[in-house]
Amino acid sequence: MPRLTLTPMTQVPQDMQSRYARVTEAEPGLADTYRALFASPQVACRLADLDELVGHGDLERWITYTVALTVAHEHNSGALWDSFESSAREAGVSNAVIDGIASGKAPRGLLPKEGIWVHFAQEVIRNQVRDSTWQAVVHLVGDAGAVSLAFTACYYEMMVRLNSAFGLDAG
Repeated sequence: MPRLTLTPMTQVPQDMQSRYARVTEAEPGLADTYRALFASPQVACRLADLDELVGHGDLERWITYTVALTVAHEHNSGALWDSFESSAREAGVSNAVIDGIASGKAPRGLLPKEGIWVHFAQEVIRNQVRDSTWQAVVHLVGDAGAVSLAFTACYYEMMVRLNSAFGLDAG
């Protein structure tokens, strides 16, 4: 049961309503997180600024969704997993990647060009990024891409933790 009442747009200050609309309509998995966050509009707006950066950097959408699913699985977040799975498929994440992440076997059994994103996300959220993994990612997407990838994993981990704190994810 949610610990916070999900804030309706009518209770959001007028100057913040466009941000509210953007973050509660863009990603179904984060919509309720942001509705809860708008109990503190200043915090919600600052996080909405971060949300804008996810998926708009140097990474292809399928990579962003691979990272999102990895974080959701690693933290047993059913709400995030359920909301991102169909978007991931639409963005081109293969069934093998989705099934591998869901089973907990990924990155084993995946092509290296797919498994590296799962592996990197796992290492980031486990605080165990090895130099060899970092170098592999930089080789594929450059320094800016590696920063975007690390940020993306950390952003989704933060959102999973907020969902847990707010009682939004029973998974």
